[in-house]
Amino acid sequence: MQAHRTVNPVRWGIVGPGRIVVTQIAPALRASPTSTILGCAASSLEKSEAFARQFGAERCYPDYKALVADPDIDAVFIATPNELHRDMVLAAAHAGKHVLCEKPLALTVRDGEAMVEACARAGVLLRVGFYIRLEAIMARMRALLRSNAIGEPRAVSLSRTGPALLRAGWRLQAAQGGALFDMAVHLLDLVEWLTGKRFAEIAASSHPDRKAGLADDTIAILGALEGGCQVQIRASRETPHATNDLVIEATDGMAATSALRWAERYDLSITDAAGVRIEQFAPTPGYVLELQYFEREMGGEPCGLPTGADGVRAIRLAEAVVESIATRRIVPV
Repeated sequence: MQAHRTVNPVRWGIVGPGRIVVTQIAPALRASPTSTILGCAASSLEKSEAFARQFGAERCYPDYKALVADPDIDAVFIATPNELHRDMVLAAAHAGKHVLCEKPLALTVRDGEAMVEACARAGVLLRVGFYIRLEAIMARMRALLRSNAIGEPRAVSLSRTGPALLRAGWRLQAAQGGALFDMAVHLLDLVEWLTGKRFAEIAASSHPDRKAGLADDTIAILGALEGGCQVQIRASRETPHATNDLVIEATDGMAATSALRWAERYDLSITDAAGVRIEQFAPTPGYVLELQYFEREMGGEPCGLPTGADGVRAIRLAEAVVESIATRRIVPV
């Protein structure tokens, strides 16, 4: 892909200035010397104007179509409800804008593949917001596994909970994909990224039961990776005080993290033939790095951000979860 970065700072258009944008993305862009928030589009012009006043955006647009049509916009950050991602990414691609889209990329593999194809055809960047990959402790865990430092992984256990405030608004709508697409896609992506192994089969359950047409708040997934490594995943927004942790058992040792959210530091415990050692990590400003890396990739520098193809893979795994819940069967991936 050719580099398309022609200005400094990069002029961003924000579509969907909700909680994540207000608390994470907009402050990071505003503090960056290589970024500026040129404009925004919200669900109403009033909300756009309020956001613009708060963060100094120069322009407000009545909708996302007007935003992507602005020739002065270089890149678009999309953080709208999940079912809206497809049309917005397609519109941005057709307008020749680079796109950083919050996860999930889409709610079906078919839509995700159409988005990837549109961006490739337009020659623009498409990246997906799996920002947990950027945590330093995750990079260290990945290095342990990829270097075979603790042997071949035999079991992976990964959990993540969301604050109670996430159980509100569009997240309660079944059409938006529930906790599966809101949270569990992060973990499905992480398992394959950490281990370098793909899922071979998946079984799952949900609460409330997706078969009743309700948005799930808790997803439990059992899986097997190629080569036989077993996987346990749990994502929930019903238990806000539970820990978020990762444990990997391997043939020559094991590695386990402390709680991975809302802590001033993270501990990584590594056990092997030499004994137990603890490595400590400060929480990584994932959203800040995500934006910095995206701008560098606009300039042609590979930084390893999750691609559109990674986003489609996560959707494919989520679809296997949906099928397993519906059929009560183990689903090959």
